[in-house]
Amino acid sequence: MESTAAALLLRAKSADAEAFGALYALYAKELYAYALAVLRNPHDAEDAVQEACVRVYRSTRNVRNPERFKAYFFKTLSNTVKTLARKRALTVASGEIEPTVPDSTDGVHTAELRADLQNALAALKDDERQVVLLSAIAGLRSAEIAEALGLTAGAVRSKLSRALRKMRPFLAESGRESE
Repeated sequence: MESTAAALLLRAKSADAEAFGALYALYAKELYAYALAVLRNPHDAEDAVQEACVRVYRSTRNVRNPERFKAYFFKTLSNTVKTLARKRALTVASGEIEPTVPDSTDGVHTAELRADLQNALAALKDDERQVVLLSAIAGLRSAEIAEALGLTAGAVRSKLSRALRKMRPFLAESGRESE
């Protein structure tokens, strides 16, 4: 897939909108899931992804390293989400984040899991929450998260480890702790 992304990026850098569309499609679900997890509103999440997409499209020709394109896209989305949250008077650090949880046939189980995850994420500082969401939802590696957030890879690993330790008691209480 990385060779496909690199080939698409090369074409997109030459103002090939179709190639950029295909490149966007590779990451669309992850981008939306991240925005939704932070903003808690499907319309706001769609707006944030769309705005980030436009920004990335306009600056695609400046991307030098295809391996870093996904991190660049998420960095742009992260900044867009922060701006949108401020504009809409949302407080990302308020603990009112409602993470996306796959639907289950057991509605009670899903509601409990959603509440456990919400409580676990609420226990985190904003920067820790971002690292967890970029890792879990976007699937970014520590080096990519570091680039997206302007940190070192070591700082990202430290924040992720600290965040997971903070989350563990909330998830262990209901027997849903994942290791």
